[in-house]
Amino acid sequence: MKKQIIVGVVIAALSQSSLQAQDDKDTTRQYYYRLATSKDAADRALVTGKLYEGLKSNKEKDWVLSMNMFSVMKKKATADSLLTVIKNRFPNGEIWRNEDVQAIYNAGTAAEKEAAYNKWLQQYPMKKFEGSRIIYDYAANSVASAFAEEKNVKKALYYSNLCQTQAWKGEAWAGAASRLEKNGFTAEALPLFKKAMNNAWAFKTIRSKEEGAQFAALGYRGYCTSIARIFLKQKMNDSALTYIQKAYAEGMNGSVNYTYTEILQALGRDKEAFEKADEFVQTGEAEKQFKDMHKALYEKLNAGGKPYAEYMKEMEAAITKKVIDNLKNTIISKPSPAWVLKDVNGNTVNSESLKGKVVVLDFWATWCGPCKRSFPAMQMAVNKFKDNPDVQFLFIHTWEKGEGDATAAAKKYIDDNKYPFRVLMDLKDPETGSNNVVESFGISGIPTKFILDKNGNIRFRVTGFTGSNEAAVEEISAMIDMVEKS
Repeated sequence: MKKQIIVGVVIAALSQSSLQAQDDKDTTRQYYYRLATSKDAADRALVTGKLYEGLKSNKEKDWVLSMNMFSVMKKKATADSLLTVIKNRFPNGEIWRNEDVQAIYNAGTAAEKEAAYNKWLQQYPMKKFEGSRIIYDYAANSVASAFAEEKNVKKALYYSNLCQTQAWKGEAWAGAASRLEKNGFTAEALPLFKKAMNNAWAFKTIRSKEEGAQFAALGYRGYCTSIARIFLKQKMNDSALTYIQKAYAEGMNGSVNYTYTEILQALGRDKEAFEKADEFVQTGEAEKQFKDMHKALYEKLNAGGKPYAEYMKEMEAAITKKVIDNLKNTIISKPSPAWVLKDVNGNTVNSESLKGKVVVLDFWATWCGPCKRSFPAMQMAVNKFKDNPDVQFLFIHTWEKGEGDATAAAKKYIDDNKYPFRVLMDLKDPETGSNNVVESFGISGIPTKFILDKNGNIRFRVTGFTGSNEAAVEEISAMIDMVEKS
């Protein structure tokens, strides 16, 4: 008897540590997701049974959960079938609501957006959908931004104040404020930026444990910088200095240091202004406008001294050395996945054929803003190495959205912008709904770039895009050079 009790305790302990155990803090979605992505067939069988059980429900959310989990499990046909059933069974439900909201974003004028918003709100009243507030906030903010663009201050303020998701209020206010400021309504923009700043500060401090706090707090530096910029425009330089110092305390960046430099110049403190400009230029991320201001200050303060070109040559050598030293700590060597893809013209390219070259793979999508913002820098890099037959750049379009022709859309974007890129298409597998190549590389966000050596090994991985075009080209060039010499 004692042995049976001990065995029972051990089994209970083991079951509590398995994927199949759901603790009190687990949501159903999280629990199902863990089971659906498990490598254990028993876990996947368990969740499959639970998903089919969910289809006995008369609630749309249970059907949507099952559909999403079947999609996670790469059972595309099942997920697609469920989507059709859900649309028929719940004609005024969540799925249709999420599709129909696009009418607001696609509308042209502010008045058209407002009409689309009111129609959508009437059909899908907020009170009907629990826990779905953010989609309503996004929609209202789209209307607010449109009115701000059209200089309708009253309606811009009205719609920006409709936001109820606490962690996103700052972005709603700041979005309208930015457009109002751009159109000359600085007096109206200022209180919105201040509300956004105070909201972000609260989430940085007394509300830091609340849901979404990290996201809400991120905007604090930018909101302070925007307030400082408005005060500078109003020639209230001391007030501008107060707010830019708050921003700078959170860390420097191009916008903060540029605004700080302008404010110090306005206060007649040129030496300090140069120091703030020089500090950021030394990062190698300064854009041309910033460099021009830096040059003017240098020549003003160093009349008759070392020429600016000589000063910058020394600085750029130091920047290059720093870039190379940092890259030495990030270089890796792991086999690259094998793949076969077609380019936008229908030609087949496979990874094996690229052996013997240093290859830059850039994963992107037409809907990805940071991807497209990185392209001018990538064009500079492509041009820099165009005469080197041992270096190949390939731009892999992935994670297509919508039902249109992704290949045609990618080709059109590249052609319209006259980019000299060879684009390959990592299209969704019709059986699984997955983009196989991006998955094989373990990518969770784009843009992501890989530098492969001549043996097909991954040597560098870079995710995201920040800084100046020049800095990006410097970094990519250094990586290519290091891989060529390795």
